[in-house]
Order: sequence, then structure tokens, then C-alpha cells
Amino acid sequence: MPTNHQGTPIPSASVFRRSARRLFRILLLPCFALSLVAAMWITLYHQMGVERDAAHHDAVLSSQALARVLSEHVSHILRQSDHATQLFKLKYEETQGSLRLPEFSQRNGLLDSVLPAKLNLPMALLDRHGMLLDSANGFNSGPGPTAATSWFLALAGGAGDASQFSTPVVEPRSGKWLIQIARRLDHADGSFAGVIVIMIDPLYFVDDYDRVSVDDEAALFLWAHGAHLTIGRVGERLFVGERLDFRARKGAGALAGELEPNAPPDRIARVYSYSDMDRYALVAVVGITERAAMEKFERHRIRYLSIALAVTLGIVAVTALLMRQSARLRASMRAARDAQATSRAAAEGSLDGVMFLKARRDAGGIITDFVVADINDKGAAMLGHTRAAVTGQGILPLLPRDVDPPFLERYARVLLESQPLEEEVELRAPGERAVWIRHQIVPIPDGVAVSWRDISARKVAELEISGNRGFLQSLIEHLPLLIYVKSVRPASFGTMVVWNKAAEAATGYAADDVIGKTDCVAFAPDFALCSLEEDRAMMASPAAVDLPEKPLRRPDGELRYLHTVSVPLFDNGGAIEYILCIAEDVTRRHEQEQNLRNSEAQLTAITNASPLGLIRADLRGNCTYVNRMFETITGLTREQALGRGWTQALHPEERDSLNAIFQHQRRNPEPFKKVVRCLRPDGSLVWTSVKVAAVRIGERIEGFVGTIDDITTLREAELALRESEARLRTIADTLPAMVAYIDANQVYRFHNLAYHREFGRDGAAVPGMTVRQTVGEQRFATLEPYILRALKGETLVFEEHDESEGTERTLEVTYIPQLGEDGATVVGFHVMRQDITSQKREKKRLLKLAQVDALTGLANRAGFLHKLSVAMRESADDGHLMALMYMDVDHFKPVNDTYGHHVGDALLKAFSARLTQTLRASDTVARLGGDEFTIIMEKLARPEDAQAIAAKIVSAMQAPFELGTVTVSVSASIGLAYFSGGTLEPDALLQQADMQLYQAKQAGRNTWRAAA
Repeated sequence: MPTNHQGTPIPSASVFRRSARRLFRILLLPCFALSLVAAMWITLYHQMGVERDAAHHDAVLSSQALARVLSEHVSHILRQSDHATQLFKLKYEETQGSLRLPEFSQRNGLLDSVLPAKLNLPMALLDRHGMLLDSANGFNSGPGPTAATSWFLALAGGAGDASQFSTPVVEPRSGKWLIQIARRLDHADGSFAGVIVIMIDPLYFVDDYDRVSVDDEAALFLWAHGAHLTIGRVGERLFVGERLDFRARKGAGALAGELEPNAPPDRIARVYSYSDMDRYALVAVVGITERAAMEKFERHRIRYLSIALAVTLGIVAVTALLMRQSARLRASMRAARDAQATSRAAAEGSLDGVMFLKARRDAGGIITDFVVADINDKGAAMLGHTRAAVTGQGILPLLPRDVDPPFLERYARVLLESQPLEEEVELRAPGERAVWIRHQIVPIPDGVAVSWRDISARKVAELEISGNRGFLQSLIEHLPLLIYVKSVRPASFGTMVVWNKAAEAATGYAADDVIGKTDCVAFAPDFALCSLEEDRAMMASPAAVDLPEKPLRRPDGELRYLHTVSVPLFDNGGAIEYILCIAEDVTRRHEQEQNLRNSEAQLTAITNASPLGLIRADLRGNCTYVNRMFETITGLTREQALGRGWTQALHPEERDSLNAIFQHQRRNPEPFKKVVRCLRPDGSLVWTSVKVAAVRIGERIEGFVGTIDDITTLREAELALRESEARLRTIADTLPAMVAYIDANQVYRFHNLAYHREFGRDGAAVPGMTVRQTVGEQRFATLEPYILRALKGETLVFEEHDESEGTERTLEVTYIPQLGEDGATVVGFHVMRQDITSQKREKKRLLKLAQVDALTGLANRAGFLHKLSVAMRESADDGHLMALMYMDVDHFKPVNDTYGHHVGDALLKAFSARLTQTLRASDTVARLGGDEFTIIMEKLARPEDAQAIAAKIVSAMQAPFELGTVTVSVSASIGLAYFSGGTLEPDALLQQADMQLYQAKQAGRNTWRAAA
């Protein structure tokens, strides 16, 4: 490095260039990330500005649309008020000036047809001199003369029909701002007759108006700019005054149609817009809060800022990570260079031959050879050459050729698969001893690293040991006894070293899972061959031990039994080194012994638990065994019954037959059966059933076995059963119902006296006959389905209609299945038949009374609903059109309240009679209650037929009703609905008719309305 005249080193140009490149590499990534973040934030702020302007523009359009809705509402009310004055003028002139405001504004009158009834607008009727003739709803004309006002003079002097609208004026009495609508009234000759005046409070338009969907802090105004008056609602606060005025908004961002107040009504910022009503000199103004208008923009702004911040943090994190990885990469490159130098030094000093090979490929990329890039002196000597002679040469001519697979193929496979290979290879040249080498191949970039070592001496020793061990292992593996050896050395105490195939088969543990592991690790804690106490006892007293049989539980749950002998094995110093265990699987013998004991115990338990008395005797008839039931039946103990003592249990008259029994069994193989009497020691008599059989082995009889069964209770039960059957027959014959039993073949097995009278023939002839034979083919065809269901186990109750005697009878029939002893098979069924003809008639009579209205004689609600369901079902099945009318008597309540309930009831009767006369004979009329009636019309040809009947009913009910001394006039309102099939329910059809009735009432009553 050059120096100055003082000897200080001067950096060369190459040093500056390396420093600049290093600094450029360090700063390149942070500068790029910073520019990316800056571009993103600039774009974000521009986009937020565009969206802010768009949100403000949408808010102006929204408030303008709301203002138009408000102006349309105000214009509609003012037009309808104008129509009201025009309607009054027409009716006033038709009645030649006799019409007055109470008649005009009565409920459901002329005024309600054009204006909502809830308005209650102040109205006044003035004569030609301006004097008040009539007023309504609190109209106040003020203290001054009306005739002198400009609007009155204009109407009096004009001949037109136009109304006059005044801008909001102040009512003198209340101080309210009102909009006045006035129209000229004329006499029949066209001369001025007076004026009709209607006053409207502008607060009505903004106070309770909910069609303008705004938030709770929005503002609604009606602005009369000519009168300098503003009326409105700000949130829930009403606003009336002259001090609030509006002007077009100016400045940056102002839009067409946007207003701003000269003095804001509160501190909440709003976006205002308007809609003109030029005819009425009014302007509708709506202001929506900037908070609500910009809410969506604010959400977007927060979202954009959050995303931008997250992206910024992400870019910073990624940049920091990349810079960190770059630093690590540079450090790893330095470490790789250091490691390469270290590896070379280790190869030079290693006892193994080491060489580095580079792949040589042909034009197609296939490996044809490897070139020696580097090799240590040990490796070159093993190849029979010097290091200088081998370096740079192809490896193929230097490698042994009688190796399968060839070394070149192994090197190529390791390089292509990138998997290291370690192996021991035998090299055998003709006429020379075998050489074993330990060969390792490791993949490197575009080549392999190879090391090898001569292990011939160790390999020869291992082969000799392996041959001896193989013989011993084969002997152990093929022995039928379980053999295993465990170490007791301190360093490997309990480790298994031998585990033969017999041990695998007996215990269920494979050798691979046992050898090399301690017994506590390889086996379950309660495993029989894992006993630390036995191992310690062997260590304390080393001698062969014959252990008792042990139960052993296999992993699959099977239980085995082993008989084990343990023998200590000593090392050269006389210390115990291993424990040899030889075990025999005695499971089969153990099972046979246990089965024998179980069989004996089971036989004893079976004989003692048997419900029969058992006795065993020899060829001479001497008893050798009796069970406990024999003792219980005869009263003799086992000791008393042995030998010939058992014969004392028989009645003296039965003892002489014993020899005949034994002689019979000697000649016949079938058991001998007989019912005998036994006499107990207490003197009681027992009836028993005895069965004796000979014990035969081949053709020789070894003895006799007999059973004795106590049938005393059975004989008593048979007698009781006969008595019970007689009582049952007596009870069944006295029952008024017909009772019978029929078996599974449909054959009568029993019937009572009532059934005998029903058949009309000798009762004794019916049992044994089938149902088909007794009732005939026609009735059997009706009964057969029920019989088959009963024989399948189903309990049935049904009605049977019989006309065989000339009169119709109704019988209630019950079939009850009878199950067999298994509780599942149906063996027959019981029959109960009872005549319920009178009960059915009474039920029909009561049902009819329950469906008739007591006052009018028409069907009541229950009868109507039943008939409607039937009619709709038939209409759906036949496809015929039907109609349902829902009718209400108009003005019935005033009649009932004025003249009393007796007149109301008389009116309902007369109304019902006139209604019935108006309808067809096939129509069904019902009174649901009060003054509500329904009519069901079936099988209509077209909907117009029902509409014609509805019009006819309305016309018929307009005539007065003469009710004794009282004459009343009512009318009818009708709702009409149709049905011709589908899934519509009766309640839904009735609801449709009810809705049409409501429409008819809304249309002024005395009319009808029909569904589509």
C-alpha cells in the first residue's frame, strides 16, 4: 500500500472500490424498501381524498332524495286539502248552500275520502260578508274583519274556481304558523256565496313523519323563504322561527343543490339539500349528519390505514430478515472455506484412504467415469500408485473389476440419489487371500468423497465366532422348551440376551421386542417371568432352582401356565454372569385337571339343582346315590335312602311292582314310566311320576338310573282347572256381549250363550266350524282383513254393520290376540261383539244439536268448520270450484245498543231468514257468533256466479226490517274467497274471506269484495 511523505499508508483505489461495493450491498435493500413504503403511503392518501369527496357527494344526493320524499308528502297533503275544498264547494252548491261542516267532516264522511281522519284540520265556512257561519276543529278567525282581507276580496271579486294558498301566517289566538287554503263558494245563479277555509299546521309535515328514513340526529325543515319562516325537526326537538335561513353552499368541494344554514340549529355538522315546491312557495330541506354520511368512508379509512401500517411493518420485518439472512450467508461462506481447509488437513492425517472424485459425463449428461480431484497418500498407496500419479486421472482403470455391483456404479448412484453409503466389501483376487475393506461414499457437489480401511483381521475373527454361535443358536431355537437367558452383570442387570422361538410362541413376545431390553422394560409389570425377588435369591444362593407353576398372561389376554427351572451361569472368575431359565408350557395339563374338577362340581350342582329327584342303583337295586330333590320329595335323608332303604319311600301297595320294573329294563331299551304314590315319614301322601332307565355300556347293563317328579300340585291344578272352566262358562253365558275364541285356523273353539242366540242354531254344533262356515261368504269377505290382522298380533276394535234381519244394526267388535307359550306366536284370538245401535243414534242426535245455532237455527261455528272441511275435500277430489263468503251486519251494534238485545235477536232472526231466501238450496249458511255469518257455495261453474249472489245479498239487505213496532235499516258487507284444490287449509281460506270483508268495510260498507 502506498504511503505519504510522513509514512502514513494511503488507501489504494481498489480498497475504495471494495468498500463502496460492500456499502452498496448493505444499503441496496433498505433503500428499495423505503421507496416502496413511501410510494404506498402517497397512493393511500390520494385514494382517501378521492373516497372522501365521493362520500360527500353521495351524502348530498341522499339528503336531496330525502328532501324530495318530504316535498312529495307535503305537496300530497296540500293537494288533498285543495281537493277537500273543491269537494265541499261541489256538495255545497248541490245542496243549495245547506251543507255544513259537521256533516262534511263526520267519521267516514266526505272529508275522510280525501284526507286522513287523524288530521282534524281547523275549518271555517264564511258567508258573502265574511261572517263566520260554521267552524270545526278549533278554527279561530281572529279579531279583525275577514271581509277586509286581501285573500277574501280576491275570492269575492274573482269568478274562477281556483283556490288560494297563503304562505304560512300566524294564527292570532295560538300564535301558531298556519298554511291557509281558501276556495270561493257560489249560489245557483253564479253569484258569490261565501268561502270555505282550511288551516294546516306545517309542524304536521315534520313532527310525526316517518317516511324519511334518517338517523336520530338528522334535521327536517320546511322553509318559506318569502315569509322568512322555517319550521322543522332537529332530532327529537321541534323548531319554529324566523331566524333560521339557508343559502347555497360555496367554496371548495361545494356541490349543486347543497345548502348551508346561516345560523346552525345546534353544534352537529350536517349535509343539507333541498327540493322546491314552487306552487306553495315552500322548500323542503333535509340535513343528514356528517358522522352518518361519512361513516362508511371512516371505516374504509381506518381499514386502509391498518392495512398500510401492517404492510409497512411487514416490509420492515422482511427487510430486516433478508439483511440478517444475507449476513448469515456471508458468514457461512467464510465458514465453508475454513471447513474445506480443515477437511483437507484431516484427510492428510487420517489412517483411512481418502479421495475426492469429480464426475465425468458424456454429451448426453450420463456419468462415464470419475476423475480424482484429490487423494491422500494412504489412499494412493492402497491403489498401488503415488499421489502425483493418481491425481487428475480417471478412477475406472484403478478400481478392482470383480466387485458386484462395480464401484463406479455405486459412486454414480450415491451422486444421483444424494444418499451416503457405508458398507463392508470383500475383495478376492485369483490365487490370493480375501481382503475386507470398510467403504464409505459421501455425495459432494458434482462428485463424491470416498474413504476406505482394511478390516480383514477383524472380519476373519467375527466369521469364526459367528459360525460357533450359529450352531448354538440353532440348537436353542429348535428345542420345544422355552429357553431364555438374562444378564445379571451390574452394568446390564436384567437385560435379555437369549429368547428362543418356543418362548415367543408361549409368551406372545417377539425376540426383537425382548432381546437387548431389561425384563422390566420389555414385559408388563405383573409378567410372571419378571421377578426381581427370584433374581436376588439366585444371586444370594447360586444354585439350580425348580420353581412352582406360574400363571402367565400373554399380551393378547390368553392365560398360560409354566413350570420353570433356573440355572446360574458363571464367568471365569466364578461370579454369576447370566441366569439360564428353562420352562415347560403345562397349560394343556392344567386345563385338563381343571376341567375334570369343574365337570365333577357341575355334575353335583346340576343334580342338586334339578327339579327332579335322582337315584342311582346297582344291578341288585341297591341305591348308591340320591340328590337333594329326592330327599325333599320322599322325606328320606341320603343315608336313609342308601341300599334298600329307598324302597321305604313307596306306598306299600306300590313296592311289589319294583321287580317288574327292573325286569322290564333288562329286556327293553326304552325307559319305564309310571305314576306311583309315595308315603312320607310324616304320613302325608305324594303323587309322583317315576321314570327308570338302564345304564348300558355296549351290551352290558351296569346299573339303573331313575327320576322322580312330584306331580301332586299338577293333579290338584287339573281338578281346579276343571272347576275354573265351569265357572268361566257360567260367567261368559251371563254376559250381555257375545264372547268367543277362534284358533289360528279360524275355527271356533268356544262361544257363550249370546253367540248361540246370534247364530240361531244349536250352540254345540258351532265349535269346530270355521268363521266362513258360520257367517257366510259375504260377511266373511268383510271380516277377513280384520281376522288376518288379529292373527298377526294386532288388537283391533272396529264397527260391524249388519242388515241381515231387515234393520241396520251397528256392532262394536273387539279382536284380542292370544299368544302361545313362547310369548311371540299367535295361536288364536278372542272375540267380543256388542250391539251399540242405540248409542250410535244418540251420538248422532247430540252431534247435530252441537252444530246448530240456537237463535237462528243455522249451523254454528262447529257445524260450519265441519262442513267447510268436507266441502274443501270434495272440491279438491272432484276439481269443482267452491266459494266461501264471510259476512258482517253493518250498524248492528247501534241497533242492539239503542233498542235492546231482544230487538237485536229479532233482527238476527229476520236477517237469517232473508239471507236463506236469497241463496240457493245447496248453499250452507252458518252464524259464527254475534253478527258474523258465513256461506259455503259448492259446485260453482265460474267465479262470477258467486259474485252475482254476493251482489244480490247486498241489495236484499238494504230493505228495512220490520221488527214488531220497530223498523231498522242495516246493510251487509261481504268478503268472498275461492277454492278449487291445492294445499290450502280451511283456516287459511276463512282468513282470505275475512281479509276481503275488511276491504269491503274499508270501502264504506254495504258492498262486497272478492279475492283474485
